[in-house]
Amino acid sequence: LEYQGRLTEPMTYDAETDRYKPISWDGAFALIAKHLKNLPSPNMAEFYTSGRASNEAAYLYQLFVRAYGTNNFPDCSNMCHEASGVALSQSVGVGKGTVTFEDFEHADAIFVLGQNPGTNHPRMLEPLREAVQRGAQVVCVNPLKERGLERFQHPQHPVEMLTNGDRPTNTAYFRPALGGDMALLRGMAKFLLQWERDAQLANEPSVFDHAFLNEHTEGVLEYLAAIDDTSWDGIVEQSGLSLADIEQSARMYAKGKNVIMCWAMGITQHR
Repeated sequence: LEYQGRLTEPMTYDAETDRYKPISWDGAFALIAKHLKNLPSPNMAEFYTSGRASNEAAYLYQLFVRAYGTNNFPDCSNMCHEASGVALSQSVGVGKGTVTFEDFEHADAIFVLGQNPGTNHPRMLEPLREAVQRGAQVVCVNPLKERGLERFQHPQHPVEMLTNGDRPTNTAYFRPALGGDMALLRGMAKFLLQWERDAQLANEPSVFDHAFLNEHTEGVLEYLAAIDDTSWDGIVEQSGLSLADIEQSARMYAKGKNVIMCWAMGITQHR
């Protein structure tokens, strides 16, 4: 369907050809009405909404659906970000992110996982570039080489546009295997745990913030036990990264005093 470009007429799926084909507006309305009338209950239908629809279109849409007899309106916040909302509510007590763009100005390490800002949220590119320029570590984790996570040319800077100038948006770029992000994070945690134990034996400053962990977290001991039970071979195989890459990522995290971990659906929507 995406190869059709911008749609100018209704399309219906043809099972025989496994293709979409044009249909008249009258035919489309009749087909929709047929299926809606055949449902035992209006609540068996879902009407997907869009965060990019105009207020006028959204109003007419919901008016029609409520007149039909249901209020089933899943949208992008349900389908895309529900996983993050549930996890954040359970872990920090609120179902949304805990940082703002202003926080990027004070971060000395920023980890970007499971997203392509250049395509989906380009406003993020300038804070990433500025962070690199002032000396912060910006670690990008993506199986693909995304142009926006490599360099950014600001469209409001005439000199850059005229000279085709751009500046980097990362200080390190790791390309894990598909679905390998969790193994990378577990490997980072395993290095941190190893360094924490080494520090205790050498009577050096702790790597972990024990006061914070004791006051604000639950299940830490169980998590550390799971890390101990995970072998380095398994982490390397599942992550698709070398041990040196995982260690480099962990050291940048450990050295940071103000760290931002930001993720998107590349993390929450894969299996």
